[in-house]
Amino acid sequence: MRRTKLGDQSLRRRLILSIINNERVHNQCELREKLKEAGFEVTQATLSRDLKALGIARIFDPRNGYVYMYSPNGESRGDPITVLKEDLVREIKDIKFSGNLAVIKTKLGYATGVAYEIDQLRIPDIIGTIGGDDTLLVVFRENADRESLLRAIRG
Repeated sequence: MRRTKLGDQSLRRRLILSIINNERVHNQCELREKLKEAGFEVTQATLSRDLKALGIARIFDPRNGYVYMYSPNGESRGDPITVLKEDLVREIKDIKFSGNLAVIKTKLGYATGVAYEIDQLRIPDIIGTIGGDDTLLVVFRENADRESLLRAIRG
């Protein structure tokens, strides 16, 4: 088991968003356990900071009790999509285009995460992404505007 490092923050936050979006999580202990199962051992303080930064709060659900959800009224630096875009900008080193393809270079170990983030942006002109270690391929629809990817990433 590895403890998270500063460089793991964006990967950890992407995982938190994925867990919150796909499962009913009722408390921080439950969320910490899910993160630990995925290889991220975090302190309660770190998890609290991540939840606050992502704008995730415990909301009452009449059927499930309190569960974590994105809270537009919570204290945050923006919605999860804004957080993802900020992570994208930090992790991308270069983008080159050829026809309806884009090859994106990232920091080592970040390409799969960047591919996931791009998929989460749901850009209509993007058919799909494939991520490796430090390079990912983005496939656009025929005649798609290359600038749509750049605009979506930059906000």
